[in-house]
Amino acid sequence: MDRPLTPHLRRGVVLLAGIALTGACSAAAQPAPSAARPGGAHPAAARAAAQWRADPARGTADFEGTETKPGTVRVVDDPTGRHGKSFALHTSGDKLDGPTRVRVETRGHRTDKGPLRFSREGDVVYVGWRSMWGPLPTKKGDWVVLWQLKDYGPGAATPPLSLRARGDGTVDLEYCDPQLKTTRLWHAPIALNTWHDFVVGIKVSKDPARGWVRLWHDGAAQQLPGGSEQFPAATLRASWVTDKWGVYRSDGIKGPATAWLNSPAVGGRYEDVAPKG
Repeated sequence: MDRPLTPHLRRGVVLLAGIALTGACSAAAQPAPSAARPGGAHPAAARAAAQWRADPARGTADFEGTETKPGTVRVVDDPTGRHGKSFALHTSGDKLDGPTRVRVETRGHRTDKGPLRFSREGDVVYVGWRSMWGPLPTKKGDWVVLWQLKDYGPGAATPPLSLRARGDGTVDLEYCDPQLKTTRLWHAPIALNTWHDFVVGIKVSKDPARGWVRLWHDGAAQQLPGGSEQFPAATLRASWVTDKWGVYRSDGIKGPATAWLNSPAVGGRYEDVAPKG
């Protein structure tokens, strides 16, 4: 025969029920395990992966194209013995003809889903890589472009961003606005035959009030004009922009040049693309 609960037992039952209910609510608040990713990657790790990375084992297949006028793009061992297989972009420096400037560059990024191009307003992308140059002849008053964010499609003109070696022993990041006014965002002495790491952060926009640029050099965020680490910039021109690595130079410079490239990557965060090791 059931006996009525005493006040003491009644309080114990209520307490146990509350504990059980709290546990059930906590379990319900936890997200259900996701389906396994290829290779067993955790979902957070999958989101953090670079959107694009060039694998030297695939030769130049991960680039949308190469421009060799004249020159070669090859996969070689890092001559310093530090970073393994790397890309060597070499030009003899001999012009093909009068109108054609000397260049040897990679162009863009090829993925399984097609070319990765920057064209959507408001997107934030980070481009990271490791560069070494040598030989790299320069001349006062002339320039050598080593990396550029290049515009394509109707209305394409001067690239919004260019990393340039100058004839004064420096390298700088130059911004060109839609009115073709240039601003030197950053500069430093150029050191040949040694590796340097770069990451450029870009908010994609045709509006200079919405777009921006950031720069890291050898792992350190750089101060840009205005005293901030972020500079307002119109980074989208024409139909889309993409980036290029290599050597592209004005006509006054003569002689062979080599640009070494390691760990090029594109992603949504600095951590996704910053060169490691």
